[in-house]
Amino acid sequence: MKTSSVAWGRQVLPPATLFLLGLIVAMPLWGPGLLNTRGGGDSPFLLLRVHQLTADLRAGHFPARWMPDAAYGLGYPFFNYYAALPYYLAAAFHLVGIDLLTAVKLAQTVFSVAAPLAAYGWARRHFKGRAAPWLVGAAYAVAPFHLVNLYVRGDSLSEFAAFAFYPLILWGLDRLVERPQARRTVFPALAYGGLILTHNVSALIFSPFALLYLIAAVARAPTGRSRRLLIGLAALGLGLALAAGFWVPALLETDRVQLTAQTTGYFFYGGHFRGANLVQRSLWFDHEIGHGRTPFAMGLVQAATVAIGVAVFL
Repeated sequence: MKTSSVAWGRQVLPPATLFLLGLIVAMPLWGPGLLNTRGGGDSPFLLLRVHQLTADLRAGHFPARWMPDAAYGLGYPFFNYYAALPYYLAAAFHLVGIDLLTAVKLAQTVFSVAAPLAAYGWARRHFKGRAAPWLVGAAYAVAPFHLVNLYVRGDSLSEFAAFAFYPLILWGLDRLVERPQARRTVFPALAYGGLILTHNVSALIFSPFALLYLIAAVARAPTGRSRRLLIGLAALGLGLALAAGFWVPALLETDRVQLTAQTTGYFFYGGHFRGANLVQRSLWFDHEIGHGRTPFAMGLVQAATVAIGVAVFL
């Protein structure tokens, strides 16, 4: 009995402490009122989006495509072009009677907890024991850019939530390559479809990496590589199909909106590639925004830890 209790404790303790860590990460959200973020006070956009999504759902519009009261009451096709799965979660909380602000905070807290638990689940397949996977989950929970999305940018609920889906996709692909069965395509397909429905740009950036990860996993398989690759591609294709209700209309209707501002000026992607400023030089991560300062960089401790990990791996 004692041995079984100890074994059970070893299984439960790592995810339980990561769950607690996720709650701790989200604690600053739960002060009075709305958190005033450092990225220009964009947090109120969360309230507007959840309010308008809830109005759509109450009117029987699903999936939502339109902000009925935006643009001075003229309406705005926000949900037709911006992946909004996390906002549906917040809207669901609001629909069952939770006030708007608390619903937003609850959604943020859910994804704050989900990210380290997903990272732990993926890492458990690659490391013996539970100490190393726990460290992966803990590092993932407090990664600087992860917290920047929550506490600096403010309005980036979708990009913050996307962090929960990255390890789920890799975890699902690992399971599928290990045992290429049709029923095992469901997990990675749901995770990949969930990422697409959560944040467009994150899905666009992560998709090539997911494909390369699949190819690398298949290359390590002793036999049946062609079948494993095909079923892995089928899983990703199924994820695309599951999210088609969002991305197909968004692509087909790009000529109906003005997109020039999304690729010019500050929003021109070429102006945001990192060079010497990829890593901050200060020991403590600087979250401030100002001339010569940017939180959109890797922390020095994080970068050093990555370098040490790569050296140990080699």
